[in-house]
Amino acid sequence: MAQQTGRPLAENVSEQVRPASTAPPAVPITTRQLAAISAAHRVPNGPIEPVDSIGIINSLYLWGDRYVLRVPRDHPGHVEQARREAHAIPAAIDAGVRTPRLIAFDDTLDILPVPFLIVDRVHGRNAESLGVVPPQPRQAWRRLGADVARLHLSTRPPPPGQPWPDEVRDPRELVELRAQDGWVSSLEVRRFHAWLDLLAPLVAPSPPVFVHGDLQMSNVILDQATGEYRALIDWGGARGGNRADDFSVVPLGAVGPMLDGYRELVPAEPVVTEASILWRRFQLVLRYLPRGAAPGWAWAERPVARLTDMLLHFHGVPDQPWRDLGPPATGHPAPASWPGG
Repeated sequence: MAQQTGRPLAENVSEQVRPASTAPPAVPITTRQLAAISAAHRVPNGPIEPVDSIGIINSLYLWGDRYVLRVPRDHPGHVEQARREAHAIPAAIDAGVRTPRLIAFDDTLDILPVPFLIVDRVHGRNAESLGVVPPQPRQAWRRLGADVARLHLSTRPPPPGQPWPDEVRDPRELVELRAQDGWVSSLEVRRFHAWLDLLAPLVAPSPPVFVHGDLQMSNVILDQATGEYRALIDWGGARGGNRADDFSVVPLGAVGPMLDGYRELVPAEPVVTEASILWRRFQLVLRYLPRGAAPGWAWAERPVARLTDMLLHFHGVPDQPWRDLGPPATGHPAPASWPGG
């Protein structure tokens, strides 16, 4: 759906956004259940090791050297994400995206009280836990961008779903809501409106395509020794959505090389633009700002971190076209009758 770019009308009520909190309880797994899973899906019944994860959706277990068992936490929304993964992984592989193969999806509830997945194991670590600072490693982000292009060009239908609430909101309306909440003052409101008014005419319409929907650093697997891109994982957010979504939850330093890789495969018309990516970031940051502090959550789940990244990106002297898309030096000008106006 195309973004709205007209002047918004402020609402009198604030949106309710789920605050950061502890994850729902993990589903316990017994030795007997593991043996049953092994028998049902012809997976060798070897040693299994829980994985420490910054994610809140699944419990992860390394199953020997070849497989990973993904068990959603006991929450209806998390179970739904497991079903999305089972739909999305084969489609992504068919499109040529580097992601672990789906070995089995079991939603019978005969063994566990929730559906679960078994996928191939990719040896590496996620970019966030490796502490990378984009745009490095540049070649890894470029190859990730090419995989995003392959996914967006997929002819397979994405998992069904509606647009996210923030996706169809003009971020200037969200600025007004955050001012009502007390997160920003009238000074920041004027500055944000000036910035968003600059971006609005440059936002490219984006008919829905197959998007990953949660393409953050914690879902990008790199070779620990070389920094080489190995895989994109965690397809629970996959859906039909705006192309800019898949560039909006990584640091802006990663977006430039990602777009370089993307544009090698996608036709040259402006199907995704830097202005559209910034617009989408504003939608996400402003909607989730009331979440507040999010200890233990991934970088992309922390709206203040993402807003800070945007501002720091433009604090330097970015290359074109970013240079022309940064915040204006002032907000809307003062009346001409004022001194200096």
